[in-house]
Parts: sequence; C-alpha cells; structure tokens
Amino acid sequence: MASAEPAGLAGPGLRYRLLETIRQFAADQVAQASRDEAPGRDESVLAAAHCAHYLAAAETAAAHLTGPDLARWVARLDADHANLRRAARYAAGDPDQTAHVLRFGAALRRYWLARYRYEEAFALLMPVLERPAARADPALFGAALVTATYAACPVDIATARRLGEQAVTLARQLGTERLLIESLTVLGHVYCFAGELERGLPPVQEAVQRARQLGDDVLLGESLTMRMTFLTSPADAKPLFNEAIACTQRSGDELYAYYLNSYAGGQALYAGDIRAARAHLGQAAQFIRAIRDEDLNLLYLTGWVLRRDNDQDGARSSFRAILRIDRRIGNRAGIAAASLALACLAADAGDWHQAAMLHGAAQAILPTGIQWDELEDRSRRDSLDQIRCQLGQEQFERAYAAGSALSSDQALDLASGTALVPGGAHHGPFGINMGSSGCGPVCIK
Repeated sequence: MASAEPAGLAGPGLRYRLLETIRQFAADQVAQASRDEAPGRDESVLAAAHCAHYLAAAETAAAHLTGPDLARWVARLDADHANLRRAARYAAGDPDQTAHVLRFGAALRRYWLARYRYEEAFALLMPVLERPAARADPALFGAALVTATYAACPVDIATARRLGEQAVTLARQLGTERLLIESLTVLGHVYCFAGELERGLPPVQEAVQRARQLGDDVLLGESLTMRMTFLTSPADAKPLFNEAIACTQRSGDELYAYYLNSYAGGQALYAGDIRAARAHLGQAAQFIRAIRDEDLNLLYLTGWVLRRDNDQDGARSSFRAILRIDRRIGNRAGIAAASLALACLAADAGDWHQAAMLHGAAQAILPTGIQWDELEDRSRRDSLDQIRCQLGQEQFERAYAAGSALSSDQALDLASGTALVPGGAHHGPFGINMGSSGCGPVCIK
C-alpha cells in the first residue's frame, strides 16, 4: 500500500509514497473536510498552497545547486520531482500565477541541466513566456529566458537561437550584469550547439570579460567553460582550463568541474592524445558520479576513445547505453549522432551495407540547423569513403537511400541491432550513441 523513501525537500528521515488510488482518495477526503470547515473553499486552495510550498522549496534548493552540496540537493529534488512538476503545472494552468512559473524556471535551471530534463522545462516555460504577463518583472522574465534557451537547444534550435538573442537584448536594456553574463553565455552555447562557432565566440568572449570584472566564481566558471568549447587545441585551452578549474574549486561547483574535464577530454581526443583524454574523462567521472549513474557526454567520448583503442565491444556498449537514454528523452540529435557512431563501427567491422544504411539514417534524423562536430564530420567522411570503395557507388547509394527513408522507429531498431539488414554481409548487433559533442552544459545532441 505504501513504500518508504527519503523525505526529499521535507528534510531528513523517511516518508511514505501511497498508491495512486489511495493518494487520490486521501486528497478527496482532505478536500471534503476543507469544504465542510469553510464552505466555498475547494481543491484549488489546497493546490495553491501545495504550489507555494514547492516553489519555496525549489528556490531554497537553487542556492545550493552551484556549490559543493549539489549532489545532495539534486537527490532531494529527485525525491520530490513529482510534487515539483505538479506544482509547476498547476501554476502554468493559471494565468494569474505566471510569475510563479517563471520563478520555477529560474530556480530549477541547474536541476534540469543535471537531470537532462530539457523537454520538461521547454514544455513548461514556452507557453508561459508568450504571455504578456510574463514581462511584468523583466529581470525574472530574463532569468526564465536563459533557462528556456538551454532547454530548447536539444528540442528546437531555431527557438533556442531566438530566445537566446532575446535574453541578451533584454539584459542589455536592463543593465543587469549577472543576467547579461548568463545570457551571453547561453547564446554562445546555442551557436556552438548549432555549429556556428564564428557567431558564438564574440558573446562568449564578452561573457568571460564581464565575469572577470564582476569577480563571481560561479559565473566566471560557467563562461570560461563555454569559452573552452570554441578551442580545438589542448595547448590553447590549458590556461583557460586552469583558470576555470580554480573557479570551481573556490565555489565548490562540481557540475562545472565535470563539464570542464569532459570538454578537455574531448579536445584531447580530437587532437589524438588518447592518454590525456582518458585522464580528463576519469576526472570528469569522479565529479559526476555522485549526481548521476550514466552520463551522456562521458559515454559518448568514452565510446570514441574505445574505438580508437580498437575495443569495438566496449565502444558498442557505451553507445548502446546512450541510445537507451536518448530514446527515452526523445533526443533526435543524439539519436542521429548515435547512428553516425554506429555506422563508423559497422564499417570498422566490415558490415558495409549496414554502415551505409546507418549513415543515411543518421543524416536524415539530424535536426535542421544542427551540424556534425569536427570529430563526427571527419569520422563520417573517412567512413563514407571506405564504404564506397567496398560497395561501389551504385550499391552504396541504394543502401544509403534505404537508410535515409527509414522511419524514426525503424532507424532506431537498425541502430540498436534489433533489425536485420537486407543485403548485408553481417548482421551483428550495433548499439547507439548520443549527440554531437561537447559544446556546453546541455549540448548533448
């Protein structure tokens, strides 16, 4: 009838989760008692009180999500995720509580990033941001815009670009330095995510300069982390990495210490320094382990490292784990990049027909406005040349077109190894991966 679980935002100890039917019965009884005591009072009063309580709890937690207590507070938010979601949805359904929704958006930004809850955040915030009432408090509106921009990147890159530019314009109008730094950083993230590095570099450089002047270690760590994603040389990245790591050490910001090591690992991988890549990815794993069991960036980069080590089974295992996550959260860009990674693995194994189909599926699934990153593009071109050489142009084009014509479900089945490949010489199972690589906290395509 009930299960014990941590008390979550209510504090230490245990509480009990009721079966839904029992919970609903109890709620009905409480509502009836409330009506009996005060005629005219109904469930909306209880819902409003519930919303106010969990909004206050979310804002209390927000203060701890940029420091050394992140993992503990993420766990407490996890325990109350259903309550938080219910409270936010209640507020979203009442135009008079528009400000409450924006406050949820500002408070839960780090939590949503840490838990990959992009679609949840996007679905909650987007309709509310369009309301005229959302602009009543411009600073709050701007904070919610920043959160929505991060959330939109894996969902709708065109919307993310619009929101990010809107956030920067608003922050400049307000003259609010913190909001401007956050807005410039997220706009750079959007451009990086879209592969528009030349457009993304100026706002990130400005964010770093302003954060240095402000002297805020959290903001400087965030902006420096984003600045690193625009560098391709580990040597060029080293001074920025050291400065950013020092910021995270002072603030205790383990989430961005993870991001920094993850990006440094990716840069080392792209440069061919596999030893340095392993070292940075190992450090990243230590920082993120307390927050989540499986991490898309680490699985992705580790998969490519294992491919370089000729460990196909290990690479396949990493990419399969990513496929499970991306399929669950509906991350199309991640599924596309997963298909690309598996296409390269299939070619490595001599499964030429499957490799060609997976390349076709990957390109078809890749959302408009998203480009392959440097490693993906280079690996893709090399793999395609190899497949053409083995199959011949005519057979290659037929297999590639067949992959391009697959439905999303069919492409996922092919990539995960649950579908047979007509005409293929081999039918070994191949897993799948996440999205185009490390260009920001939520730049997991």
